Amino acid sequence: MISFLLLALFSGNVFARLTSEEEAARDKGIELYKQSDWYDSQPLLQIAAKAGDRTAQYYLAEAIRLSKRYTTAEAKKWYEAAAEQGDLYAMLRLGDSDDLCGVIGTCEGKSAEQWRKKALKTAYERANNADTEAMIVLYTMGEGLRWLERSAERGNSDAQHFLAIIYKDGGGWFIIPGTRDKAVERYAKASAEAGYAPAMEFYANFLYDNKRPKKEIAYWLKKTAETGHLEALAAYALYIAHLPDGLDYPLNLVEAYGITYLISQLTGGGAVPEDARRSLPKIAAKMTPDEIQQGIAFSKQWEKTHPPLSYYPPVYGY
Repeated sequence: MISFLLLALFSGNVFARLTSEEEAARDKGIELYKQSDWYDSQPLLQIAAKAGDRTAQYYLAEAIRLSKRYTTAEAKKWYEAAAEQGDLYAMLRLGDSDDLCGVIGTCEGKSAEQWRKKALKTAYERANNADTEAMIVLYTMGEGLRWLERSAERGNSDAQHFLAIIYKDGGGWFIIPGTRDKAVERYAKASAEAGYAPAMEFYANFLYDNKRPKKEIAYWLKKTAETGHLEALAAYALYIAHLPDGLDYPLNLVEAYGITYLISQLTGGGAVPEDARRSLPKIAAKMTPDEIQQGIAFSKQWEKTHPPLSYYPPVYGY
């Protein structure tokens, strides 16, 4: 589960200069990918991947792997393209010797061990030059919790979120009673305040679990929902519909219906859209036909004024 929480991808594409059309295709492809639409994202990502964009190459490889349930030769080709441009997570995928691709012999080229050695060498070089993302990769590769702690201490919000979860789950050493919970809160809050959506949701849940004031919990849930975080957004819609009235939000059926309707239109995977489709009649039962139409209009306005809906999946995860 912990590996699912790794969200950072090295940014920047120093080798590719995309046209506006290629960039738009990449961004839409990544948006669909982050909605678990691994099929429809592929044609769009391929446009930018062929133009040399390493982010598109990595996500295209991920979309192929997830849709096929293993690393195909086509996925490996795109991982290699991204890895040759320095993408550490692509190197890690190629270094996964347990992947079915290696077992059945459909992939050629460098061995998994060669790619793992390259990833480790590159990550150490970057980490020793204060690259906090490379520090996260070193932790992921089993080089010790100290690397994740260093990244978090240097302000990397992904690492802070990751570390908060590890501490909450019993990782690390804490001798004095209570210091573990304080460390969890410290890092979760720091990452949430930096605007990292998964950390914002985690922090809202931390506050709820620790019976903090409703006003504080409600603030962070709404902040998370406004990032387009699907789980938080769906929960927020039910709370403002008073299904249940657990956080003292004012009743707002039009907004609740609009948000739930918007989520219900997603065609990718995951349980959230299906749950939204089940929730719509419950909200609609409390509304007039005119209010329902207002809700649909609200959904279109929300879509224009907020970030795209997203599960915020980890870059190197499932």
